[in-house]
Amino acid sequence: MTDLHWTIYLLLAICVFACVQGLIGLFAGIGFVRYVARAVRESAGLRDAAGKWKYEPRVTVILPCCGVDERLHQTVERLGRQRYGAYEVIFTFESADDPAHEAVRRWAAAWPGVRHRSVVAGPTGHRSQKIHNLLAAVAAVPDETEVLVFLDSDAVPNQDWLGHIVAPLADEAVGAATGFRWYCAAGGLANAVRSVWNAPSLTLMEREATRFCWGGATAMRRARFESLEIARHWESALSDDLQVTQAVKAAGLRIVFVPQALIPSHDSTSLRGFWEFARRQLVITRICAPKIWRAGLLLCTAFVGGGTIAAVLCVGAALEWFGTAALAAAAGVLWALIVLLTVARCALRQVAIRKVLHAPDVTWRDALADVSGALWAGLIHMTLFQASMAGRRIRWRHIEYELVSPTQTRVLARHALSGSAQQGPGS
Repeated sequence: MTDLHWTIYLLLAICVFACVQGLIGLFAGIGFVRYVARAVRESAGLRDAAGKWKYEPRVTVILPCCGVDERLHQTVERLGRQRYGAYEVIFTFESADDPAHEAVRRWAAAWPGVRHRSVVAGPTGHRSQKIHNLLAAVAAVPDETEVLVFLDSDAVPNQDWLGHIVAPLADEAVGAATGFRWYCAAGGLANAVRSVWNAPSLTLMEREATRFCWGGATAMRRARFESLEIARHWESALSDDLQVTQAVKAAGLRIVFVPQALIPSHDSTSLRGFWEFARRQLVITRICAPKIWRAGLLLCTAFVGGGTIAAVLCVGAALEWFGTAALAAAAGVLWALIVLLTVARCALRQVAIRKVLHAPDVTWRDALADVSGALWAGLIHMTLFQASMAGRRIRWRHIEYELVSPTQTRVLARHALSGSAQQGPGS
């Protein structure tokens, strides 16, 4: 047997591994549909006959703001009209000179009786400004608060969002409840690319092993926040959600994904804006959660490599560059199987999200982008993984940071904050 034969067998083995990976993804997609369907079915039991939430502890919602986001007005308006009993809102800012400070004060003044106040945290030099703002708000939470809920300023919740995301905390085994973001594909090429890039992460929420807290919408019991010493974990960190995820899992507690807390995002982006945002997220993951980053890189490489190798083997054998017709047929079957499994998983994801989101939050454009993206999304992921392999400096909003370690951050520079802070999601 020649070296060429061994090489071909090795390449075929990589293709088979990609197929197995695709098959696992398909089962994950089926499981995700079942998970969402069960959550929707069981949601009817969360309220009593009068429509009141059965578990309705006193809640403080913390909303960190930085500049006037494209849909900040809608976020504030929805937050003041939650169908929930006892809750209040703390808005937190770096400075009273932030354009959002006056805008939020004006918009919140129209709320129908919901208590709210603003906290100015001041600038920080050793952690992310978002975490600094969150810690200032947590310190101002009243004694009677039982549950803390964190929401990003560019996340527009539905009116039952608060009741749904708090409900799982009735179970003492639950450390945190989380939502997630769905980027809508409508609005141009850049929005569609961002949607395709973000969509696969949603399916990770089906299994507890791969589930994580999304900082844009997370709820925790206050006592749990204190017992897990989240404030200590945040002391010099950049990422709020990765630190919460690690603390909750280290304590052996559950993270519950709440499909009804899935938040659609219609804000517009550009290809450059998407690139900066996506690379930043991966750089943060590489430094703050290296095991997750390496696992993602390995799976992405195997899947993209398997599909590419199968296509090359098929074409090469068919043109008699090497191998036989049997090799061309085998490689062709493997390539088709990889594509079909990926498309099927995307289609299942679309079935799942339509159980909780409806037009205009999810349309045929989302389905088209997600399913057609099966053919090219892997290349985007691989390119972004390569771009995130080096460097520890990022720009988030108007601040440049250096990620010294998973728990140590250095502020390098601050830039002028304009009225609209379109530096990517997160406050």
